[in-house]
Amino acid sequence: MERFINGVFHPDIQQKRARTGLKFVAPCTIVVLLMMIVPIIRTISFAFSEVTLPSFDTQFNGIRNFEKIVTLKEFPAIVKNTVVWIVGSVVLRTGMGFVAAFIMDGQGKPVKAVRLLALLPWTVPSIVSANSWRWMLQSDFGLINGMFKSVGLESWCRLWLSTAETALPSVLAAYTWAGFPFVMMMILAGLQGIPGELYESSAIDGASRIQQFFYITLPSLRSVITMVIVLEVVNAINAFDLLFVLTGGGPGTSSEILGLLIYRLGFTRFDFAGASAASTLLIGAALVCFLFYAPTQIRKKGRNRA
Repeated sequence: MERFINGVFHPDIQQKRARTGLKFVAPCTIVVLLMMIVPIIRTISFAFSEVTLPSFDTQFNGIRNFEKIVTLKEFPAIVKNTVVWIVGSVVLRTGMGFVAAFIMDGQGKPVKAVRLLALLPWTVPSIVSANSWRWMLQSDFGLINGMFKSVGLESWCRLWLSTAETALPSVLAAYTWAGFPFVMMMILAGLQGIPGELYESSAIDGASRIQQFFYITLPSLRSVITMVIVLEVVNAINAFDLLFVLTGGGPGTSSEILGLLIYRLGFTRFDFAGASAASTLLIGAALVCFLFYAPTQIRKKGRNRA
């Protein structure tokens, strides 16, 4: 047995297996990287160029495209909507997922069944989810207003997707519903990875549930929560489908974020240079999130090795 174990974990055998695995992974990795890197490079080059259609000839023009974007009269409102969208979605999805994870943290068939049902919103395709919410939020025969009318709360009925004050919050509610199960599963995995002995020993020492939460649970979930927040920020930055289907950025620009502005510039005005400049701004925002997250992971690995 010892001879077998020594053979399996021999450095030469491990290196051979690593090289074999690399040969299998390398082609797919190269294709994926090319499909990501080439469009990004092309987008950034368009952002600093004047693009001539239909030939797509380019001529360098510095930062004029960025100046054109930031001087749009609707740009301040779009930036405000984007910030509200990112902060709101991160807070709501993370908070709701956090609470759901604590509720689902248990064993037994009933808990597992409810956990499976809670995952359903995440498994529904975005377009199906968006159209379902559009029906529920419809002002005349939608489910939401219908429920209010049935209990005598007609004054609560709204034109949810057609009013500037309610359009973005309504889409935000749909986006939260569709995405909180992912956060729930991430937090739940972290909760189930906390040794039960920590809670038992702290209870013997007289720690209350609140003290256990703040001194055991939260510190143990710190890396998971950080990762979830970064991923949710990136998801919010890249959000498009729900907003496009439910409001299209309207009414006016009351629910328009940078992702919808990019679509409008590129595919309705055919201003590919302007769309590329706005896309570069989004890429920069996503890069900032990565630069925030990467050092925390590096420090964590350093502590684990120490």
